[in-house]
Amino acid sequence: MTPNPLPADAVVVLVGAPASGKTTLRRQLLAAGAGPTAVLSPDDERARLRDEDVADGRVPRPLQDYSLSAIRRCEAAASALLGEGRGYVYDATGLRRRDRVLQVRAAHEARLAAIALLLPALPLGVLTERNARRPDDRRVPEEILARHAHRRSLLSAELLLEEGFDDVIEVGASPAGLSA
Repeated sequence: MTPNPLPADAVVVLVGAPASGKTTLRRQLLAAGAGPTAVLSPDDERARLRDEDVADGRVPRPLQDYSLSAIRRCEAAASALLGEGRGYVYDATGLRRRDRVLQVRAAHEARLAAIALLLPALPLGVLTERNARRPDDRRVPEEILARHAHRRSLLSAELLLEEGFDDVIEVGASPAGLSA
C-alpha cells in the first residue's frame, strides 16, 4: 500500500482497462482502510439492477443492458456524497477523458481532492487471459477489451495531471503494490 494512505475525503478514480485489477485494488484499499469508504461502481450497480429484476419476477437481461441505469445510480450517489462533503472510490475503467474530467470537476466543486490511481497498461494477452477467468456474464467482449487496452496505452500520469487531477498514483503490475 502507499506509505501515506489515501485521504478519506477525496474522489479516487481508478483508471485501467477491464481485467487490469481495478476491483481487486479497490477491495485491498478498503480492507487496509486507505481512502474513502464509499464505492461507486457501475459494474456493481448493473448486478444490483439485475438482481432486483429477478427478485421482482422479471426476466433478467444481459448485464450491459443495465448500463444507463447503473451510471445514473452512480451519478446520484456521487452527488449525494459530494453534497455531504464526502469522497468516494469510482471503480470504472476511467478510460474516457470526459468521464475523468467530470469526476475531477465534481470533486473540485465539492472542495475535495481528485486522485487517479493509474493501473498498468497490461498486454492484451494478459487482459484476455484474466477476462477469460471471469464468469460468463462478466466477460468483456474481445473487441471492446482490445479497444480499452489501446485507450489505456495512450494514458500517462502527466496527461491525467493536465486534466486536473491533484495527484496520480501509478499502481505497480501487481494490484497489491501501489507506487507513488
